[in-house]
Amino acid sequence: MVIKKQNTNEYDQFVTFYTEEFGKLTAIAKSILKPSSIQAMHLDTLNLVEFELINGRAMPIVAGAQAANCHRELKNSIPALAVASFFTEVVDKMVLEMEKDERLWSFLVDTLDKLNRVGDLNLVAFLRQKQFYLLGLLGYSPQVAQTASADTLYRPGRSAIDDAFEYNSGFRLKSLNFMHSVLSLYLERSWPRQIQGKSEHSTEA
Repeated sequence: MVIKKQNTNEYDQFVTFYTEEFGKLTAIAKSILKPSSIQAMHLDTLNLVEFELINGRAMPIVAGAQAANCHRELKNSIPALAVASFFTEVVDKMVLEMEKDERLWSFLVDTLDKLNRVGDLNLVAFLRQKQFYLLGLLGYSPQVAQTASADTLYRPGRSAIDDAFEYNSGFRLKSLNFMHSVLSLYLERSWPRQIQGKSEHSTEA
């Protein structure tokens, strides 16, 4: 899975993957920025890809890549894309290279798969639930989860769980402010429908 790309030289890019076999690793994709590059569309960020590596002087070189899932619906939804970008930034900043973790791999695959069906989700609740789980998966105790009320799962904006990620990573997470700005707009549109749905459910019960 492609979690990050960074330009280097004139036409090359460093590509950071999270893989099932090796965990996180970084390789260089040669000439990927040339208009004639075939690999460019396959190595788009958030793509699930099959790829081959060959040895290079400083780091592995991507010799070939084929996208297995481009997550098109996710990429067409700005709120879903914002949430996905948060999780990939966390993995990039908080996970060491070449440390295989099958549970983290499954987490990423499942998260992007569900975000690719964004119409079925309450994004804010989904974000919080996944944040709590990921903190524990990375070896940190998500104690804030014990004090969070059910109502806070439906409210956008920074919370203790966001601060926990920045504190434990030691970095400012650039995706956080953008994500919460987007989710605030998203929730302004969906909140009346959620309240109505809750009321109807309570009446029926």
